[in-house]
Amino acid sequence: MAKELLITSIRIAFTDFPGPFNPDRILALLKQNYTVTVDQENPDYVIYSVFGYDYMQYDKAVRIFFTGENVIPDFNLCDYAFGYSWIEFGDRYYRCPNYQLYDQYKDLLNRKSSVQADNILEYEKPKFCNFIYTNGDGHPIRDEFFHHLSAIKSVDSVGKHLRNVQDTIGAPYHGDWTKPKIDFQKRYRFTIAFENSTSPGYTTEKLIHALSADTIPIYWGNPLVGREFNTKRFINCHDFNSLEEVANQVMQLENNPALLESMLREPFFPDNKPTIGLNDEDILAQFNLIFEQEHSLAFRRNFHYFGEIYEKQRAQEVNTFKFVNSENLRGKIVRGIRTLSSQF
Repeated sequence: MAKELLITSIRIAFTDFPGPFNPDRILALLKQNYTVTVDQENPDYVIYSVFGYDYMQYDKAVRIFFTGENVIPDFNLCDYAFGYSWIEFGDRYYRCPNYQLYDQYKDLLNRKSSVQADNILEYEKPKFCNFIYTNGDGHPIRDEFFHHLSAIKSVDSVGKHLRNVQDTIGAPYHGDWTKPKIDFQKRYRFTIAFENSTSPGYTTEKLIHALSADTIPIYWGNPLVGREFNTKRFINCHDFNSLEEVANQVMQLENNPALLESMLREPFFPDNKPTIGLNDEDILAQFNLIFEQEHSLAFRRNFHYFGEIYEKQRAQEVNTFKFVNSENLRGKIVRGIRTLSSQF
């Protein structure tokens, strides 16, 4: 029997996310248990990510860090955190890769594999391999592999980065951007699913989308990905010594339909068992632990002595960063240089 909640309504703010996608998913999750008021001016709790520093203005709110990027929480500045890393920190941290928020993860949980028993895949895959990225600032290995494999057989790039086809799938993290992406990927036998960086535990939606589209992901990023997903169901770059070996494995599958189909028949999860704790109920339970406390007792960050010093120092660094990178300052520098140049 579910525990009766003592708190039924909460007042929260969202800030420093790249768009509405993750906040919308978190909000929908919280509304399963609470009446939620989004109050950007005077919240009791602020849920924030890594794309800014506005969270620091909420000094009277309980701060909850929720990252979709490869960033370790700074527990000097937040009270609680949800992240990718395999760490423990009392009641202040819960490992929650943000792919858990995606409908495609629930699709994997429901279907368990791309091809069931003696069935066949329901649609044809006429194309070789796709590459979908907007960000060109990730680890260079991602582009290196794209070029390496493309030199062997053409890879279709549909994103803004290294774009070489006319198809469009829409901007990421806005609206229902995942559906056109999955529909596009379903046409391909392989998907390059490289993270923007590597760290134990850091697996994002890139792998989940490729699996949900019933392609064979060529995956790089989390060296411990086998804890959560069946490495027999995709090409795990961490099992190879070089990109050349990875490309050779891709082509071996490409040239042997029986091997390719055998990989597609593998279950998504190790021993066909999803990771414990990555479901709505368990994640809500962590939020319940936060919200069910008296608000004044829910704070965990240190407000005294070096806790206060640390926060002030960080605020000064942020203000300096904003000033140095402000359009106004850059404009003044450019105008000053032009004025000096005109005098010579």
